[in-house]
Amino acid sequence: MTHLLLTVRWLDDRYHGLLARGGPPEWPPSPYRLFQALVAGVARRRELDSALGESLDWLQRLDPPLIIAPRSHPGQVVTRFVPNNDGDRKPDRQSRLTGKTFRPTVILDPPVIHYLWPIGACDAEMERRIRYAARCLTIFGWGIDMAYADARLIGSDEIKTLFGIRWYPRPGVEQNRSLLRVPVVDPDTRENTLSDLRRSHQSALARIEHGRPLNTAEEPKIFGRIYYESKESLLGQPNVVFELRRGDGSFVAYPLYRLIHIAGMVRHLAIEMMEKAPPDDVDHDWVQTYVAGHARAREVEHRQLSYLPIASIGHTHTDPSVRRVMIAAPLGDDRFLEHLAIRLSGQQLKPALGTNLEHLPTLVHVRRDKVASLYTRPANAWASVTPVILPGHDDHRSEKTRKLIDRALAQSGIEQPCKFEWGPFSLFTESLSAYKYDDEKRRMSYVRPNHLLTQTAVHLRLYFDEGIQVPGPLTIGAGRHCGFGVFAGMDGYGH
Repeated sequence: MTHLLLTVRWLDDRYHGLLARGGPPEWPPSPYRLFQALVAGVARRRELDSALGESLDWLQRLDPPLIIAPRSHPGQVVTRFVPNNDGDRKPDRQSRLTGKTFRPTVILDPPVIHYLWPIGACDAEMERRIRYAARCLTIFGWGIDMAYADARLIGSDEIKTLFGIRWYPRPGVEQNRSLLRVPVVDPDTRENTLSDLRRSHQSALARIEHGRPLNTAEEPKIFGRIYYESKESLLGQPNVVFELRRGDGSFVAYPLYRLIHIAGMVRHLAIEMMEKAPPDDVDHDWVQTYVAGHARAREVEHRQLSYLPIASIGHTHTDPSVRRVMIAAPLGDDRFLEHLAIRLSGQQLKPALGTNLEHLPTLVHVRRDKVASLYTRPANAWASVTPVILPGHDDHRSEKTRKLIDRALAQSGIEQPCKFEWGPFSLFTESLSAYKYDDEKRRMSYVRPNHLLTQTAVHLRLYFDEGIQVPGPLTIGAGRHCGFGVFAGMDGYGH
């Protein structure tokens, strides 16, 4: 995959950009601010109507970039007194000073920031124009934030060598924090960020007309907002938790080794309820692809719900039976998950083939649960409660096992660098081993779906680099949507 890399270097270690006028500091500098700086640089050279302007139009249509930024912390608030330009009736300068507060962001590493767009392909002429546009940049932030920039194409391998904290765009995630502005193009009205910045600039130039009152300058208003996630602002996968209760309110405890039965019953109930009352604005095959988990032919990125029966853990002598089930959704799909939770709560599971239930459990939606929190609260070290089913067979070779684990981590969306250990047994002693059979060839482990019977399973421990606290739920491996490869945090666990 080819990426467009645009690198900005400040001349100082202070950055003064704000999220909004008078608002809190903006960090990292948003893609929208970068686009503003590029437009201003090109316009200063009077080339906005040339091929350079066309290249900026191309740039604003790309998906939001990955940002690799240096470490930083908010600086000290400073108040400076400057003349109030609206108070010209008073000739004495001192009597019309007004205080303005500044709160710079202090850059702790070399003041360099990278923006990366996956573009697939880019012709040499477009690359030349973008590079020239980048070299037009002179200010990045406020007018006192002097900077210069360059752009080039790089491959995926070179991204690993770029120094800094990774900030990943998460479109669709509904959060009030870590939202950064991005340039946009409205496909219906054809309004876009570039034309909006032109209009705002022209209105600023037209503020003063001889013999007429001062005109109001239009503020830029066409941009989007995207949640950006980093190790400093990690976001856990959306999830809801249900307790399995009898009619008298007591727990139903289902054997852990048969957890896929619970996963299957909850999945079938979810399919039934969503066929009756799907959310608004979903595709005609949404229930089959998203709720049931059947991928479309040649689909590049498949999104689906995960049905995760969770073992009762928390103490060495805890009975590990399944008393709760968690449903997890892809990032940004909180709306779908809440829609489903409302309709599942209070519903009774129906027995499926192979189940043995004296009491059919009722799903009771709970907002806070001590056991479930062991699977969701942020932790630096994680261990599998149920074994991770690898995407293949390791042929009893450790080097192949390592490669399969690396592939499983990538397929599960684990982007934060980590170290791992593997073996047949879990840190959580109540959990069963990853072995299928004992020395006498008797089945001793979890019941698996038929399509996962031939694949290697291991128990994993993960340790994320730099002490990063990663929120859960964490699910890894080929069975991660039906209860296998479910992790709990090891931090402070009493084993």
